[in-house]
Amino acid sequence: MTPKVKTFLERGLSTVILLALLGGTVCWNNPIGYALLVCVLCNLTSYEWFNMLRERGRAANRKLALAAGLVYPWLMAAGMLLLSEQAEPIFVSGEDGPMALFAVFDFSLMALAMLVLYVLVAFFCELYRMDYKGSDGSTALSSIGITILSFVYPVWLFAFALSTLSTPESIWNLLWLVLVTKMSDIWAYVSGVLLGGKFIKRRFSPVVSPKKTWEGIIGSFIITSVCGWYMLGLTDFEFALTPVVFFCVLMPCIFILSVAGDLAGSLIKRGLAVKDSGSLLPGIGGIFDLIDSPAFTVSFFVAVMAIL
Repeated sequence: MTPKVKTFLERGLSTVILLALLGGTVCWNNPIGYALLVCVLCNLTSYEWFNMLRERGRAANRKLALAAGLVYPWLMAAGMLLLSEQAEPIFVSGEDGPMALFAVFDFSLMALAMLVLYVLVAFFCELYRMDYKGSDGSTALSSIGITILSFVYPVWLFAFALSTLSTPESIWNLLWLVLVTKMSDIWAYVSGVLLGGKFIKRRFSPVVSPKKTWEGIIGSFIITSVCGWYMLGLTDFEFALTPVVFFCVLMPCIFILSVAGDLAGSLIKRGLAVKDSGSLLPGIGGIFDLIDSPAFTVSFFVAVMAIL
């Protein structure tokens, strides 16, 4: 068995497992099921970040990043589930009391607030290390950057998927977006294996991801766009899209973000000198490798929808 065939079979097996997991969540058809899936993926990714930083001995506040990655998704999921279940006050301290807790949860505002809090804590921790632990400025600066990045990408970005829990239509839109995003990676691999280097000798990403070919990227865009259009009819997408808008605006945005997210994951792994973030998924790597590209697409489109 050739290495390419072996890798293809491994990726195929992992894809089947992931689709089965996603299919089970869809069959459950409950916001809690989707929330559990997103939170578990975020938690596993945080643990993989922690292990990669520990094994490579990189300066970072690993415990802070791990704690934030473990707790943050569940807090956001709880807020969204609470919002979807009731809109009346859940606790009022007296009729005219100074404090009242309402089931009102602004996901975007809370996500921004939590990120600001995390950044402040990361800086305070490094200031303490410099003053009382003997850390030098260069190490502290590198540590702050990696500490923030290890929470933001992909956990904080991918957790925006939880913002769709309020309505069934939004959940279906999310599932369609994630599926199309992952399809772009799979078809890029297949197209690259079949056609890579036969027409364009120069690699698409010669340094960050040398195996990516222009034939793989072009082939993936065409196949993913067609499949995405077909699957669009199976969902209750919120916007009525004409074929022109879909193929000329929506799909190029999704595809570019998918490729960029995948390359961002490769950049981080190269910076840490690791091949895969983990070994949980044969042929793919770890959960980090699974949600790196959806982190870009999901967060971007949630932000766009919030603005529009």
